[in-house]
Amino acid sequence: MKPVAIDDFCRLKFLSGITWSPSGKTAALAVSEADRKQNGYRSFLYVYQDKKLKKLTSFGKERSFQYLDEDTLLFAGDREKEESGQSPASRYYRISLSGGEAETAYEFPIPVSRVLPLPGGDLLAVGSTFPGFENLYEGSPRTAAAWKKHREENADYEEIAQVPWWWNGSAYTKGAYSSLFYYDSAKKKLRRLTGLNESVFGAELSPDKQTVFYLSRPVAPLLPLHGNVSVWKQMLPAGERTLLAESREGFEPEWVAPADSFLLLAAHDGSHGLNTDGDFWKIDYTSGELSFYARHGESIGSSVGTDIRYGGGRSAQIEGDVLYFVSTRFDSAGLYKLENGTVAPVITREGSVDCFDVKNGKILLIGLYGMKAQELYDGSLRRLSSFNEAALRGRYVAQPEPLSFTRAGQDLHGFVLKPLGFDPARKYPVILDIHGGPKTVYGPVFYHEMQYWAGKGYFVIFCNPTGSDGRGAFSDIRGRYGTDDYEDLMAFCDEALKAYPAMDADNFFATGGSYGGFMINWIIGHTQRFRACASQRSISNWFSFYGVADIGVGFAMDQCAADPWKDPAGLWARSPMSYADRAKTPTLFIHSFEDYRCPVDQGYQMFTALTAHGVESRMVCFRGENHELSRSGKPKHRLKRLNEITGWFDSHRG
Repeated sequence: MKPVAIDDFCRLKFLSGITWSPSGKTAALAVSEADRKQNGYRSFLYVYQDKKLKKLTSFGKERSFQYLDEDTLLFAGDREKEESGQSPASRYYRISLSGGEAETAYEFPIPVSRVLPLPGGDLLAVGSTFPGFENLYEGSPRTAAAWKKHREENADYEEIAQVPWWWNGSAYTKGAYSSLFYYDSAKKKLRRLTGLNESVFGAELSPDKQTVFYLSRPVAPLLPLHGNVSVWKQMLPAGERTLLAESREGFEPEWVAPADSFLLLAAHDGSHGLNTDGDFWKIDYTSGELSFYARHGESIGSSVGTDIRYGGGRSAQIEGDVLYFVSTRFDSAGLYKLENGTVAPVITREGSVDCFDVKNGKILLIGLYGMKAQELYDGSLRRLSSFNEAALRGRYVAQPEPLSFTRAGQDLHGFVLKPLGFDPARKYPVILDIHGGPKTVYGPVFYHEMQYWAGKGYFVIFCNPTGSDGRGAFSDIRGRYGTDDYEDLMAFCDEALKAYPAMDADNFFATGGSYGGFMINWIIGHTQRFRACASQRSISNWFSFYGVADIGVGFAMDQCAADPWKDPAGLWARSPMSYADRAKTPTLFIHSFEDYRCPVDQGYQMFTALTAHGVESRMVCFRGENHELSRSGKPKHRLKRLNEITGWFDSHRG
C-alpha cells in the first residue's frame, strides 16, 4: 500500500454549495480542483438529476451560484477578463440546465456579492458602497471614471479612517461597506434601500418574496466584532422598513430565517464573550412581538477541521416552520432540526456535514465520512457521487484511534494515527498537531497533512483541549490562554506515550496554526520536550495583535480578558513573547504577507526573539497568501509549506 503523497490534495475534488431547484426536481453543486499548472483552482457547476450527475460548465471559474428558475442557474463571474481593479462593475451569468453557452444575465456598476431573485425578474442585491462615491451604483460613466481616477491617483498610499482598515486576504477595505439595493430588470437600474453608513448582512426573503429581512450595523470609526446590530423588516418594492429588534445587554442578534408563520431569529446572551453560542427567538409577523423560542447553546455550522475543503454552502435552511441546521457536537458536525420549539437530531454520524439543502423534506448534503474525501449524500447518508472514489485508492489512510483521558476532573479526548507499516516492536517519531480557533474541533475526518505524515513514518496525535468547540461552555477560555489548554495538551502527550509504547519520546515534534500557532509559541517558552516545532500564522504579542490584526481590538481584549491600558500585565502575561527568552526549541515560523487575521509581525517578533537568544530558527513567508494558506492557498505554496514543515522535522530527528 502506498503512502499518501504530498501532492495528493491536487487529485481530490472539493464539493460545495449543494442547492435544490425551486421544485426539488434537480439540484446543483460546485466542484473544484487544484490546478498545479496555473497554480490556482478551477471550479465547475454540476447538476444532479434523475439520480445522475452532469457537468454543466467548463470555463473553470463557476463557484458561487443559485437557481434563477427551475431550468436556469445564475452565477457570478467575469468572463470578459477585464484587468483587475480597472472597473468596479460585476456580472452575473445565466446558463440553462439543458446545456449551451452561458450568457450575461445582469451587469452592475458596483461589486455585488449576492443577489436574491424576485418574481418578474427583478432582484435584490447586496453590493459595495465606497465613501466619497456613494452614488457609484447609479451607473454614471462620469462617476465611474472619477472612481477609477481616484484609485489610480491614490494607488501609492492608503487613507485610513476606520478600524479595521483591512480584512484577511482582502487588503485595505478603503472604508467600503455593504448596502442593500433593489434592481429593476426592465430599467437595468439599482435603487438603494438602506441608508448611508449602514452595513448590511444576512438578508433573507420572506416565503412570498414580498418582504426582505436583514441585519445591519452602523459604519463607524471603530466597528466592533459584536454589538450595535439592528434587525429590519423591509417591504418590497417600496422600501418602507420597520425595526424589529436590536442589540441590548444580554441579547445579540446573529441571523434571521423567515418561516411561514414567524420570523426566526438566532441570538446569544454574551455570557461567554465571543465564544457564546446562540439560542432561538421568534418574531410575530403581524405584531412584531419578540419572544423566546428554544434553547440551543451550541455552535451553528461545522467547525470540524480539515484541509480538503474549498468553498462553502448552507449551514441552516428553513422549510415551512422547521429549521434544519448543522451543529458541531463533541467532535463531529451533524444535522439537526428545530420544530415547535424543540431541537432534535436528524443526522449524527461521526464526521462532518459540510453543507446541505432541504426541499419537500428531501435532504442533500456534502459530507466527510469514513475517512474519505467529500462526496454528495442523501438524507439516509446513501452516497450519490464518486468524485473522490479513485483519488486515494491504494493509499494508506490511517484510521483515527480515540484516546480519552481525564485531567483536573475534566473529560478530554483526542486521536492517534499510526504510521504506515506500524510495527509495535519499533520506535516511531511523533507529531502533535494543534488546531486553530481555539473554538474549533478535530474530528474523525480525513486531513491530508496528517495522513502525509503518517505515510512518512510518524505517529500523528491531535486532541481538543479546553477552548475547543462542541461542548457549550467548554469553549470559554477567556483570560486562560496558556493555562488549562496548555496543561491539557501536555497531559494528552503523556497519555499518548503511555498508551503507545512505540512512540519515541525523544523524537517528539509539534505544529499548529492560528490559535495552534499561538500555542506553539507558548509551548517553546514553557517546555523543552519537543525536538523541533513549527509555528504557523500565529499570535505572539497581544499588544501588537490588538493594534494590527483585522479583529485585533475585539478579539484580544475578549480572549485575554484584559485591557492594554487598564491591565497591561494581564495582556503581557498571556503573550508568548514574554516567555521567548526561555525558549530552547528549534522553531520554524510560517506566515503569509496578506494574513491580516494573524499578521506577519507576530512571526517576526518570535523569530527575532529566538534568534537574539541563540535559538535555531527559520522563517518562511508567502506572498499572495493569507490566513487560509494551508486550506485554500495556491497549490505550489501549499506544497512549499508542507515541505518546509516536514523537512524541518525530518532534519531534527535524533
